[in-house]
Parts: sequence; C-alpha cells; structure tokens
Amino acid sequence: MKFRLFLLTLLGCTLTASAQKLDADFFATNPDAAGGIYYTYRYRPTAQIPAPKGYKPFYISHFGRHGSRWHASTGVYTYPQTLLAKAAEQGGLTEFGKQIYATVDGIANRARGREEELSPQGVSEHRGIAERMYRNYKKLFTGKSAYIESRSSDVARCVLSMAAFNERLKELNPKLKIYRTTNDSVQVYLRPSYGRKSIYKEAGEVTNKLINDQVAALIPQIAPRIFTEKFISEQDSAAFFKPMRTLFYLAVCIQDTEGDIRLNNLYTPQELALIWEQINKHRYALYGASTRWGDAILGDGANLVNEVVRDADELIAAVDSGEQPRTAFLRFGHDYTVISALSVMQAVGKSARVEDFDTLKEHWADFQITPMAANLQWIFYRNREGKVMVCLYHNEQQTLLPIECPTAPYYPWESVREFLNSRIAEIAALPAVKALPKDRFYTVGH
Repeated sequence: MKFRLFLLTLLGCTLTASAQKLDADFFATNPDAAGGIYYTYRYRPTAQIPAPKGYKPFYISHFGRHGSRWHASTGVYTYPQTLLAKAAEQGGLTEFGKQIYATVDGIANRARGREEELSPQGVSEHRGIAERMYRNYKKLFTGKSAYIESRSSDVARCVLSMAAFNERLKELNPKLKIYRTTNDSVQVYLRPSYGRKSIYKEAGEVTNKLINDQVAALIPQIAPRIFTEKFISEQDSAAFFKPMRTLFYLAVCIQDTEGDIRLNNLYTPQELALIWEQINKHRYALYGASTRWGDAILGDGANLVNEVVRDADELIAAVDSGEQPRTAFLRFGHDYTVISALSVMQAVGKSARVEDFDTLKEHWADFQITPMAANLQWIFYRNREGKVMVCLYHNEQQTLLPIECPTAPYYPWESVREFLNSRIAEIAALPAVKALPKDRFYTVGH
C-alpha cells in the first residue's frame, strides 16, 4: 500500500505543465518542444501503478492523433525559400545565412506536393504505439476472441496512421481479425470541428496578433544573422515579416520529416521560448477549454467521450451475456479532439480552464498535451465477479480523473460513466454548444 501511495503521489506530481518551468533554460535543452503540436512523439517509460488484485484487462478503447507529417501550408516552405533565394541572388546572405538557405531550399523542394502527408516518422510513431499495446495486453490480440475494429477520420494522414498501427498488429499476429472503416457517420467524434469553427475567427485574430507582434519584435535581432546589412536596408521592412514567421514554423516542424536535420541554431533558447509561448496561447484559444472561448470546443470533445461511454456500455453488456464482440476499438483523428476530450473528462493536469493567457504556460503546454501521434487509451479491467474498472492513459501515461477513489488511477466503471455522463449533459446544456449548427451526426447539444 505504501508503494502504491508513493507511485500515486509521483503520478500526481508529473501531471501539470508547472512541473517544469517552460523558459529559456528549458528550451535550451529541449528545442524541439518549441514545435508545440509539431513535436514528434516521445515514449518515455515510467513506473505504472498495477491494477487492483484480481482485475484483468479485457478491452481497450483508443483514440490516436495522426502521426508526424509535412506541414499543411505550402507557404511555410515557399515564403522563406523565396526571400532567401532573392538574397542569395543579390549576395545578401551572411555565411550563416548561406547554410540556412541550403537547408531550407532542400526541404522546400522536397516538400512540394507533399503538404499534410504522413511522414515515415509518423508511420514509425504509430507502429511503436501499436507494438507496446500488443506487448502490454497480448491476450487481447492473440486469444480466440481477438477482434479489432478500427475507424479513421477521412483525412489521408489519419487513414495512413490507422494502416500503420494495424499493420504492426498484424505483423505481430497475422491471424488477428481487424475491420477498418472511414465514412461520414464516424466523423462526428473522429473529426468534430463545429465548436472550433464557431470561435475560429475571433480567437484566431486575437491570438494571431500575439504571435505576429512577437515575431515582429524579434526580426531585428534574427534577420542580421541571415541577411547582410546592405540587403536588409534595401528591403521594405514588411518584406521580412511573413518569411520570418513561416521560417519559425518550418524550423520547428523539420523534426517531423527530416530525421536529424535541424535549424535550432537559428534561434536562441530565449527566442524559442518567447515565440512558443504565443503560439501556445493560439492553440489553446482554438482548441482548449478557455473561459473565453472554450465552451463551444467542449461540445466537440463531448462527442468523442459520448461515443466512448456508449461503446463501452454496449461492450460490457455483451461480455456480461457471454459474448466478446471485440477486444479493442481503435480510432484515429486529430489534435483538437485529444485536447477537447481531455477537457471534457477534466483529466488532472491536462484540462486547464484558464482565463489569464499570460499564465497559461504554467498550466497547459501544447507539446505535452498533443504532440504528433498523441493518444488516449481507456483500458478496461474485469474481475471474476464481473466488476469492471477502467484506467485512462494519455500518451501512454496513466492519468488521473477528478473522482475520489482509493484505487486511482483505476476507477469503477460505474463511477466513471456517471461522471462522464454528467459532464456530457452539462456541456450539452451550454448556450455555446446549443447554438452550434445542427447535424445528423452531432449528438451532443441537439
């Protein structure tokens, strides 16, 4: 019991962004983290609290964000490339700038026509998650009743992520039965976006200005590293803004596609910290449960959580009657669904409800919440008496729910279901959710 309490205390201490001070010192040793939602997936083995005595896993309900990909915007590659090419033609690059141009030009040329494409890194991420799931819950993937359903958003990078995940499972057990699908009927919980779209303009304008102002303030100290004084003096000051803003995104998302290639030496740790902080606010405003815009976003996440609860109830009822229709349900979608679902569940340390964005980084960090291939796993356990418990994993780490329970992070399913259903009902009644467009697949709030 003492060891269990120690592990639980340790788990609680690692759940919040404030466990690390996200400043220049942090980014000096973790420059890739400045990528935010473009941070590649890192699996970090940690001590796991064992299930209560007598409980064995019998079902997995899973949601995974697509893996690492090329950036979705063509301009992220072409704007920096065009300005650097112009400077190169005019002899306007410093020696360091020539190195930057060679790297950016090569990346931009390889990126042409591949925007949003899942990269080999993304495939590897999902194969790794699948293999660890298989090793940890082998009986669910090798027994006579082993049968899996996989569903994906209709976006290609999600479908390919599903394929990579399923392929690894099939390699480990060629006899495993898997049914895959993607269609309009599953988009409501795999790609919900009504809430996000309803606040996108206002939230985007407010927080984009924060990013723009920060980039503009740093251009005078970053540009001279790349361009000669003569070239800078001959350009309109506005000529640098868009290329320099998009250059930051290119620099931090290289990790998703180019192996060991980096542009980390282009920015100081302080600059990484300053720009990341504003982008973190932008992601939170668009996807998180902020007090200003977050109500509508909760409606999106509630659709996934509602699906997980409904599906689990049906599965448990089937098992109670002597059937096992499937041993795992794998879903593949997008980052904003991970963020909003954590907020719906009020996952401890991962669902901050923040009003003051200037303190946001103390409570919430995008690269911790939804890196590439971010995932949620609800692992269901059952004892001989038929009692069911569930443990939530976020990015393969045990996660606490705001439910008083001596066996946390393992909770009785009845308690979790009651809590989540109350949250879904509460969110469905929010004016911002009720005002969202009606759709035959949008189940919460209508």
